[in-house]
Amino acid sequence: MDHIFSTYSQQILAYHLSGQKQEDLTPDAGDSDEQAKKHLRFTQRRNAGTVILFGAGDGKLAEAIAEMKLPDQELLLCDLYPEQVRRLHAENCIDFSKQSNCTLLTDSSLWAILLLLIQNGYSTEDCHLILNPALEGESKKNHQNLQKLFSGTRQIEQPETISGSISAGAILSPDEPELEEFIRNFPDWIDEIVLVWDCAENDHAPKLSGFHEAEIINIRQPLNADFSAQRNRMLEHCSGDWVIYMDADERLDADSWEKIRRIPSIENCNGWYLPRMTFYPDNKHSRIGYGLWPDLQLRLFKNTQDLKFVNKIHEQLTGIKGPSGILPHCPIQHLTHILKSREKIESKLKNFNNSTEGRFSHRLGNDFPHIPKELLSPRKDRRVGPLLLPDINLS
Repeated sequence: MDHIFSTYSQQILAYHLSGQKQEDLTPDAGDSDEQAKKHLRFTQRRNAGTVILFGAGDGKLAEAIAEMKLPDQELLLCDLYPEQVRRLHAENCIDFSKQSNCTLLTDSSLWAILLLLIQNGYSTEDCHLILNPALEGESKKNHQNLQKLFSGTRQIEQPETISGSISAGAILSPDEPELEEFIRNFPDWIDEIVLVWDCAENDHAPKLSGFHEAEIINIRQPLNADFSAQRNRMLEHCSGDWVIYMDADERLDADSWEKIRRIPSIENCNGWYLPRMTFYPDNKHSRIGYGLWPDLQLRLFKNTQDLKFVNKIHEQLTGIKGPSGILPHCPIQHLTHILKSREKIESKLKNFNNSTEGRFSHRLGNDFPHIPKELLSPRKDRRVGPLLLPDINLS
C-alpha cells in the first residue's frame, strides 16, 4: 500500500508544472497538538485503523498526528496542491521517511486520489476523516469536495445478468493506423458499429465490414473542426438500448468488455465513466498527474432522445438523467503514443489549436510523470466493482 502511494507521489513531486495554484491557508489554524489529540481519540473510539487528513496545510497538524498516533495506526495525508507539498518538504515539514506507518498521496486531480483510495481498499468504515482546519478559500473547498466524494461514493456488485443491447460507435479519419485491429477489438456480442468518417460523401472510406460480424454503418461527414456534429450523427444511427463509443487509438481488454456487457442491468444509473490509461513511453507504463489519469471518459450511456453532444472542441455529452458512476475495473487503454509518431501527434494538436481560433492551446510536453500501469488498477486482493457517485456540485 505504502509503496503504491509513495511511488505515485514521488513521480508527481518530481515534475514541476508551471501555472499551478498556491494553496490558501488561514493564519490562525488553532493548536495543532490539541487538534491531533482530539482526532486520535475519535479514531480510537471508532476503532478506525487509518486517519486520512485532507490537505497538508502548514504541515503542523500532519506532524502532530504522526508523532502522537499509535504505532499500528496509519496516517494518510491526501493533498491536491503538489507545489505546497514540495515547499513543505523543502522546509523539512511532513517528512514521513522517518515516521512509521505514515503515507503521502498527492496530485492536483481529486479523481486520481479518489480512485487510488478506493482501489487500494480504503473506505469510510475503517477510516477517520479530517479536513485540515489550516485550509481556507479554494483549497478548503477542493479538499472538502474530495472528502465528500470519498465519503459518498458507493461501491456496488458487478452484475451477473445481461440486459439491453449496446451499440458501438466511433468517429474516424481514414488515415488512422491499425483501423482493422480497432474494429476487431469490439467483442462478438456487439451487433452494430456506427462509424462516422472524416470525408465527403463521395470520398473513399476504408472497408472494414470483413473484420467483424456486426452490422457496420458507414457515414461520411467532414469534421470541419466540429467534433460534436460528428458525435451527434453517430448517435442518430445508434439503435441499441445503450451506446458505447471509442476512439481509433483506444482499446478495451476482453475482461473489461465482458463486465461492460452487464452494466446496463444496473438500475437508476444511465451514464458511466471509464478511466483512461495513456500508455507512455511503452505499453507497460501510464502517464499520471495533473489530470492525465484517471482522465475519466463518459463513454457508456443509456440511449435516449435527450442526448446531445455540445462544444465543437472538447465535446461533452448532455441529457443524461440521474446519477452517474465510474467503472474503475474497465480502463480504456489509450495507445496514441504507441501507434503514432511524435510528429503525427504534434500535427494533430496544431490542427486542434487552429480550429479553436486561439481559445485552446494544446501542446505536447517533452515528458510527464509515469508509473507501471498495474499500480493504477484495483488491487488483486480487493474486489472493486462499479462505483456510484454522490450528487455533489464540484463547481
